[in-house]
Amino acid sequence: MHDFFKISSLILVVLFCITSCERDDICPPTTATTPFLIIAFYDVAEPEENKSVQSLSYVIDGAMDTIALGTTDSILLPLNTNEISTRIQLISNTDNDNFTNSDTIRFDYQVDEIYINRACGFKANFSNLSATREVEDPSTNNWIRSISVEQINVENEQNTHVFIFH
Repeated sequence: MHDFFKISSLILVVLFCITSCERDDICPPTTATTPFLIIAFYDVAEPEENKSVQSLSYVIDGAMDTIALGTTDSILLPLNTNEISTRIQLISNTDNDNFTNSDTIRFDYQVDEIYINRACGFKANFSNLSATREVEDPSTNNWIRSISVEQINVENEQNTHVFIFH
């Protein structure tokens, strides 16, 4: 009888352990998360032609770090999900102290939070995107000549959202 209670107790403990386990809540890497803003650079003289920016870096307003990207004709930038605007300083020719040029762009938008699931939590999409370049004095100091918002909704990373002409 004593062995019966030991075996019964052991079976109950094992059953309790098995039934009390939960599946792991891990967000799969294929799940869409908050998209980056995609910017492509174009030649102001030939608006249909991509034009790389030499030695490009950026600093997001409020951040301490400068992110160096190198020479590129497009970039992905994070937008602040806790605010309705993000100021980003784009710096060209960062490897040449004599020709470094910095322009600041302010992106205004609406943040739309979307619940994905328990494992992944929330993601943010951005709507009503607009972009404004801060004009320097004299304006010829700006390396960015104009900005065109091509997609006012930032919901994925499939399309370019903003064209910058330089």
